[in-house]
Amino acid sequence: MRRARTLARCVPVLLVLLAACAGTQGRAGGGSGSEPTVYEANATVLEAPGRGPELCLGAIADSLPPQCGGVPIIGWDWSAVEGEEMASNTTWGEFHVVGTYEGDSFTIVDAGPPHDEGRSREDPVDTPCPEPDGGWTAPDLSKASEKDLLALMHAVEAESDFAGFWIDYVEEPVGEVSDEPGGIIANVAFVNDVESRRVAIQELWGGPLCLVRFDRTYDELRRIQRELSDGAAAQLGIDVTWSGVSQHENVVEVGVVIADDASRMAVDRRYGPGAVLLDPALEPVDDSA
Repeated sequence: MRRARTLARCVPVLLVLLAACAGTQGRAGGGSGSEPTVYEANATVLEAPGRGPELCLGAIADSLPPQCGGVPIIGWDWSAVEGEEMASNTTWGEFHVVGTYEGDSFTIVDAGPPHDEGRSREDPVDTPCPEPDGGWTAPDLSKASEKDLLALMHAVEAESDFAGFWIDYVEEPVGEVSDEPGGIIANVAFVNDVESRRVAIQELWGGPLCLVRFDRTYDELRRIQRELSDGAAAQLGIDVTWSGVSQHENVVEVGVVIADDASRMAVDRRYGPGAVLLDPALEPVDDSA
C-alpha cells in the first residue's frame, strides 16, 4: 500500500527544542504509603566531566560529544550496560531504562538495549480524502511541477483561515523521490469555505488535490505553541522539552517529561480538546504486559 512521504520545504513546521529541566510535574508516587510509579523510556544516558550520569529527556545537541540538559540518574552503572561511546572524557549511549522519577532525578531499576517496539510520533502523513474513482489523476499536467506546487503553497498560506499544507505521493517512491508531474498529491486545509476554493486552487495547481476542513488555523496553532514556550506550560505545571506544529494533524505537539491526566486536562481546558497533544518522554510501565 502507498505510504505518505513529505517534502520538507513544502511542509513548513515550526519545531522548538527546549532543554529538559527538573520540575514538579509528574512526581512519582502518591499519598502516604503508595508505591511510586515505575516509568520506562528509550533515552540517552550521558556523563560529562564534572557531572554525574544524566538521563536526557529533551533536546540533545548534535555534537561530538553530544550535550543535553537532563536529570541526574541515580544508581547508574556503566559496567552493567553495553554499547556506550566515549569522546573528550564524556560517555554516552542509547538505552532502554526503567525506574522511578522524583521530579528532579531518575532512580534506575533496570537498563538494557533500546527497544524497537513501541509507539512512534513519526506517523505517516496521509491524504485524508478518499481516492477518487479512476485514481489520483492530474487534471492539467502543465501545472503539476514542483514550481507550481511551491506557488500553490505560498498562495494558500496567505489566506486568513489557512490551516495546513502537506504533500503525499500517488505511488510509493522507490529510491530518490521523483518530481515527475502528476505524482504528487497536494493537501490543503482551511477552516472555512473549503470547496469554494477548489476552482481558484486548480488555476494554480493541476496535479491531484485534496481539500480538507480543520478546526484551527495554522496561525492559531503557532500562537498556542509560542504561548506554551513563553511560560504558559510552566503555569500549568508542565515540563516542556520540545514543541512543534503538526499541520496534517492540526495540533500542537508538546514533548513533556510525563503526561498525566491532570496535565492533559489542563491543556484541554486552556486551549480546547484536541488542540494540544502531549508526547511524554517517560511512560508508565504496563504491568499487564
